[in-house]
This record gives sequence, structure tokens and C-alpha cells, in this order.
Amino acid sequence: MSLVLVADDEPAVLEVLSQVVEDMGHDVLQARDGEEALGLARARQPQLVVTDHMMPRLSGLELCRKLRSDHVLKDVPVILLSAVLPHGVPEASAFLHKPFEINDFESLIRQSLAHTPVARPAPDAPPVEALGHWVAQTLQGPLAVAREQLQRLHAAPAADRQALDTLGAQLRSMEAVTRNLQEAARLAAGSVTLRAVSEDLTPHLRRVVESWQSQAPEVAIHLSAPEEPVGLHFDPERIRQVFDSLLANAVHHGKGRGEVRVELTTSQGLVTVRVRDEGLGFPEQELSRLFTPFQARSEDGGTRLGLYIASELARLHGGALSVESRPEKGSTFSLLLPRG
Repeated sequence: MSLVLVADDEPAVLEVLSQVVEDMGHDVLQARDGEEALGLARARQPQLVVTDHMMPRLSGLELCRKLRSDHVLKDVPVILLSAVLPHGVPEASAFLHKPFEINDFESLIRQSLAHTPVARPAPDAPPVEALGHWVAQTLQGPLAVAREQLQRLHAAPAADRQALDTLGAQLRSMEAVTRNLQEAARLAAGSVTLRAVSEDLTPHLRRVVESWQSQAPEVAIHLSAPEEPVGLHFDPERIRQVFDSLLANAVHHGKGRGEVRVELTTSQGLVTVRVRDEGLGFPEQELSRLFTPFQARSEDGGTRLGLYIASELARLHGGALSVESRPEKGSTFSLLLPRG
């Protein structure tokens, strides 16, 4: 599993490319312009950068040049995407001309990461973090082979498309569990630190809602937020993880029953994000265990690592995550974040 930074100023393209990279079993950082990409690269040190060329503030070519001049990031491979440039540039490790086939993009990702060392925990990392990393790395190989074989089956003329779609969904689920396991181990070991900035929270929430609207068009998702900026000191990438976990739970646990409502409200000292669904709800005896790792779900035998991770990231921001739920009445998850 590698950390891949994807930069593109078109939200739809950014989400598609990010999903492809995640489906391949890697963690993704998203940037919407060159300056944001450079800042994330310096803060998180990804193993690969994928960037569009035509972006505001800093073009893809300029980003390549700045990465090459950075003594820490100079050897990080960069895939440059462009509909304007006819060929690659010396500063980029690889080049794809837009439009391109997803299979070509996946192949280039694999080639670029083939000889790139995967980030490893420090030699003195706590045992729980080392264990999480070992499990994730052990599963990565078999999952990658399974993904490649699934793609071969898709190309077969007599393939059972419904069965292949089901297998693909299960593979994505296993890859997500692998990523969450490693993240949960780092959180349990106290190895996660925030890289906070002072920004308007609303656009970050809006982008996650739009992403889930695209992924689950059959579910009505409504966002209510103040018109004025909601200033807050937070880590954008980590808060996006929290939002993503809450929306994932609302969409999947809601089972398509009714709509999902996302509400952002503010007071003098607090910012609150509520995610309401009209799904099955949770039995009272399960509520106290929702944010505890490795607790089995009564309905499907799965685990709630995503909610545990979201709760821990909220705590690192000085906030908290809570839930109100009743069977057959839906659930409301509330993220509370202090201002100032």
C-alpha cells in the first residue's frame, strides 16, 4: 500500500482518478490546484504524485519542477496528465495525454510504484502499529493479483457481469478494510499527528457530499450550510476522512430507506456537522460500541473501523463524535469541533 497524491482542478476528474487509485489498494491525498499539491507533498511525502497540467496557482509542469528542486521529494515519481502538451516533459517520470483509457492509467500507476519503496513504520514503532502495517502489506499482494484477474475476466466475452460486479465490490471492501486496519493501528499507537490550517470548512464538506451523490445516485443527499464562511483550524485531509466515514455509514446503513441530510451549523465556540439517515438504526445495546474498534456488526458480521477512525480523528481535533439512534427510526451522527 502506497500513498498517492492526485491533483486536478476538475472535481469530477479528481474523484474518478482518486477512486481508481483507491481501488488499486493505495491511500490517496487530493489536491485541487498546484499550490495545495505542493503543500500536501511536503507535509505527507507521498510515494507517487499524479497531476494535471492546466491548474490554477501552480501548473502541473511548475509543480514537477518544484518537486525536483526539493531535496526530500526530488526522487518521487510524477505522472503528468495533459490535453494540451503533446508529449511528456523531462521533469515528469511519466506522461498520459488526455483523454486516456483507465486501463492505461492503472498500468502507469503500477509501473511507477514498482520500484518505489513503500513507506514503513519507524524501527521503534509501537507493536500495534507494526502489526497493522504487516497485515496491510501481507494482504496487498493477493489483493492486487485478484484485481488483475478480475480485470481479465471482465474482458472475456461470456463473462457473468453481475457476478463480476459482486466480486469487484467485495474486493473494494477488502481493500478498504486493509487501509482502515493500518490507519486504526496508527491511531491506537498514537502515531497520527494533525497538519492543521485555518480555512473555511464548508467547501471541504460540500466536496465529500458531492462525491457521495456521484457514487450513490439512488440516495437523495441534502446539504444545509451557512452562506457565510465557517472558519476553523483543522487538518483538511483528516476532516475529509471523518466526513467520508459518516456519509459512507449513512448511505450504506440506510439501505436506501429515505434520504440523507447533512447539516452544518455554528455557534460562537462550536461547529457542528450532523448526518441524519432514515435507515434501520441501531439497537440500544450497540450504541456504546459503535466507536470501539473490532466490534462485530450484528447484521452483517463486519467491523466499524471507519467509525472508530472518525471518532479518534475528531478527538485529535479537540472535538467529539456522538450518535442518536433507534431501531427502524434512523440515526443521527454529530461531529462537534471547537472554534478558536
